[in-house]
Amino acid sequence: MGKGGQQADTASPVSLREDPRYRAFFQDGFNPATFASQALAGPHSSAQATVTELQDGLRALDLRIREEVLEHHAELVQQSRHIQALEAAMQSIGGSVSSLQDSIARAQQEVREPYTAVAQATRQLTNLHATVTLLRNVLQRLRLIQRLHAMSEASPATSPSPAGEASASAAGRTLDLAKAAKLLGDIKASEQEADLSGVDVIDAEQDFLREVGQQVREQAQAALAKGMQSLSQADVGSTLQVFFNLDELTQVVDGMITERIQHLQRAAAAALDSRKLTAGSSAAASAGLLGGHISARSATAGTTGSPARMQEALWHELGRVREQAHTALVAIWHLQRVLAKKRDPLTHACFLDVVLDADGRLPCDRMWQGLVEALRESMVAAASSRGGFVRDALTGEFPRLAVLLENLLQRLKQDTSVRGVMPGVQPEGEEQLLQAAQPFQSAYLASVLSSMSDAVTLAFPGGNRPLPTAADLQKCIGRVHEQLKAVTDSPRLVRQVASQVNTALQLLAERAEYMSARGPEVRSAGGSCTGAQQRNLALCSQLQEVFRSLLALLPRLPDAASGALQAALESIQNVAVEAVMPIFRAMVEAAEQQLLAIHTQNFGGKERAGGVINASPYMLGLAAHIAHCRTDYLSRLTPAPSASVPSFGATLVQRMASRLLMFFVRHASLLRPLSHAGKLQLARDMAELEMAIGQSLFPLEALGRPLQVLRAFRPLLFLDTASLPDSPLLAELPASVVLHHLFSRAPAELKSPHARSNITPAQYSLWLDDHSRPETLRGVRAALDACAPAAKGQPGFDDVYPLMLKLASAE
Repeated sequence: MGKGGQQADTASPVSLREDPRYRAFFQDGFNPATFASQALAGPHSSAQATVTELQDGLRALDLRIREEVLEHHAELVQQSRHIQALEAAMQSIGGSVSSLQDSIARAQQEVREPYTAVAQATRQLTNLHATVTLLRNVLQRLRLIQRLHAMSEASPATSPSPAGEASASAAGRTLDLAKAAKLLGDIKASEQEADLSGVDVIDAEQDFLREVGQQVREQAQAALAKGMQSLSQADVGSTLQVFFNLDELTQVVDGMITERIQHLQRAAAAALDSRKLTAGSSAAASAGLLGGHISARSATAGTTGSPARMQEALWHELGRVREQAHTALVAIWHLQRVLAKKRDPLTHACFLDVVLDADGRLPCDRMWQGLVEALRESMVAAASSRGGFVRDALTGEFPRLAVLLENLLQRLKQDTSVRGVMPGVQPEGEEQLLQAAQPFQSAYLASVLSSMSDAVTLAFPGGNRPLPTAADLQKCIGRVHEQLKAVTDSPRLVRQVASQVNTALQLLAERAEYMSARGPEVRSAGGSCTGAQQRNLALCSQLQEVFRSLLALLPRLPDAASGALQAALESIQNVAVEAVMPIFRAMVEAAEQQLLAIHTQNFGGKERAGGVINASPYMLGLAAHIAHCRTDYLSRLTPAPSASVPSFGATLVQRMASRLLMFFVRHASLLRPLSHAGKLQLARDMAELEMAIGQSLFPLEALGRPLQVLRAFRPLLFLDTASLPDSPLLAELPASVVLHHLFSRAPAELKSPHARSNITPAQYSLWLDDHSRPETLRGVRAALDACAPAAKGQPGFDDVYPLMLKLASAE
């Protein structure tokens, strides 16, 4: 124990914290009772040892504390002095607070009596003021009621008599509704300012006020209904003043709009209810009074009416809905017009500003939205699976429904179109009304497209199948006319149907393209017309008939509908032209080969004896080829190519004839050398060419510019070189033709462009087809610049070279 005590004496607080014997004392949940119980529960020697250890720990702590106190003795003394000073200051402050509390208590005692007197006087004054205010409000209301009494007593009756409407009208004429309403409005406003309930003199007048208010409202409602029916601005304006004075203008306008919208909702729902229409048509059929009055009992009797009667009843009811909608919208427009003009004479408030709803919508807009929504809901319900015959009738005869709606719009525009007044229907509202019938419109357009597609598929099945018969073709064309004719009364619907027709005709063009023949048989023109060529020529004629029929229909359609069909017409034209283009290309190429033989002829020789000039062999061959083309190919086109009847074939034949004329002039200008006899021969060939083309291809007078070039080239051949610069023929002929011809008058050293390039006239002709006029002139200029030094000084050089240089430089 001595040794243990010695250890405890020298132990520090840190060693005590780390010593496991004292660790329990540092735990947060240390319980002395629990520790003592555990120590006593052990043997006596253990408990004694525990006590000894605790005493040693206490001595060690006490020793450590003593050391700390001695070490910081000066600081502790100084802190103690500060604490004494603070206690003295607190005692001084406490004395001051006590003194202040005593002063406050004395002041309260001195102020309480005056305050009590002031509070009593204030309460008395407040009660007196409330009493005066109440009396003033009572007197003011009594004055208003007295004036209302005087006005009411001046009329024969305070309310309509049961005898009839005549006495009510008489009372309405003597009682000034606007003034009475103003008094009632002022009384109502005074009620909001002060609550006078419980005042006997005021309560005694409540029955009178209710009676007069009811009378004023009833007479005003009757006058308003009469003014709305007659569309009298004066009557409606004076009545609206009454409701404004009553502070009920907004409620009255809202009620009128709501009442009409609900009426239209019921009417539209009933008109499109297949069960009611079936029952109604059955009752009408049994009574023999279709469209007349049907009692509730007879409406449920009998069997189902015939489809014709049910449809007649449907359109009759829809007509009634249209009239009701027109009447309601015109009435609300008339009301809005009066509201916009009317102002209160006292406040100068515009009535229209007063009745705007929370969204700032005008009465006409609210009425229009209600009408559109009512029709839309009814249409959607009728288009559902429960629609029955109404769904089928409106889908099949949707053009009639579209006309009915557009007629409503047109009448509203006419009847609400007044200068300086906002119309009853806004532009965006038109589309909203027509969109209400969207379910039936979509179904109708789908049926149009399906019907047209079926007719197209029947006429043009595609592939290598036989071409359509005349009956199938006419049936397809008739279907187009039928669909467009059915909607001609509806400008909007005809555009949409034209779009569907355009889709079907695009399908027709696509299928027709698949049915056209292809291959080498189509691209030959030397022998008889092959089966593939006959097929394509017949297909072109059939597409021409479709095109002609649609083209004749376009002037009777609106511009937008015509524009919708333009794409289909172009597609049909392209397919028709592409089907026969290989045939025409083959005919033109064969004709060009005949004309290229012009370069095998001798046009530089002397004139033959006898003076008779016959056509050249190449020209005779060309004339025979043209006649063959007319007989074997062109005659199969329907209608026959003619200048008087526009057709695909006529256009292609005209292009063919124009190409041959220009091709001849081009190669005739390349001839070199060219003697006077050669010029005479060329003139004879030109006459033969005109005759062949005019008789077998196309009337010459319809060829225009190509014929003008041909006929201008003939006098150019015989014109002196010296006269060329001033000749008007230079303006009528292409510069390249004149330049090529002038090479025949130049020295041989001045080589032609194709000769300088060492290519044949046929190859040079292909080059000319692929290059523009400026490029052609630059090629001629290059030939002139390259050959001029060698040709300079030769006979004829000075005569033609300046002119050629001038023409070649005029790009």
